[in-house]
Amino acid sequence: MSYRDDESAREMRAGHLIDEIAELERKKVAQATTDQRLEEARRELASLQAHTPPPKPPGILLHAAVFAATATVAFLGYTLLV
Repeated sequence: MSYRDDESAREMRAGHLIDEIAELERKKVAQATTDQRLEEARRELASLQAHTPPPKPPGILLHAAVFAATATVAFLGYTLLV
């Protein structure tokens, strides 16, 4: 092995490293774009959720309907069992 072989090996390794660095930089830019879109989507979702009214609690009619249904089932159950 001569000095010349070492020089070509270093040049080949340097070429591989340059290619690797370029690929990693491309991935880094793509990741930054993805991160930016993620933040935009989160802000948009938060904005949409801020304008959504909270759900209304059940009204008196629903309570009355549930009570009536429960009373009816209890009455039928008692009547059929006794």
